[in-house]
Amino acid sequence: MQFNGTLTQLTKIVPIATPKSWASTAATTEWINLKNYDKVRFIIYTGAWAGGTAAVTVIQATSDGGSSKAVAFSHYYVGTTDTPTKTTASSNTFNLSAASSVYMIEIAATDLDVTNAYDWVALAIATPGANADYYAAVAELYGGRYLHGIDSPTALS
Repeated sequence: MQFNGTLTQLTKIVPIATPKSWASTAATTEWINLKNYDKVRFIIYTGAWAGGTAAVTVIQATSDGGSSKAVAFSHYYVGTTDTPTKTTASSNTFNLSAASSVYMIEIAATDLDVTNAYDWVALAIATPGANADYYAAVAELYGGRYLHGIDSPTALS
């Protein structure tokens, strides 16, 4: 079915990590349920970065945070302009490590362990250390199975 709506109707944007300094704090973002969606693109935007390194892993679960394990992914995108670079992930992880950068990871619902009912996904972001390192994150959902965008079912618990 082709839908000729606005971008707001074709996708669902979900804020998953508040913009703030994450000094000495690890984060597990809001959990997103992909049961009604085909794909999610996680977008992390860094602000001021004092020099820490925060490892990012995509995790999946059978419920909102229950029985989590890593999701396999081989690449992500990073950039400081409107032309991001496809970058190879190392052991399903990459690092936030620079100011004013955008990091993007795309995960399809079929990338999850659906055989064992893993349909929830989130980001686990390690602490950048004692540095005042700032970031925020959103999840952009695609392929709503029932309705589109603002009218679609919630992806949160």
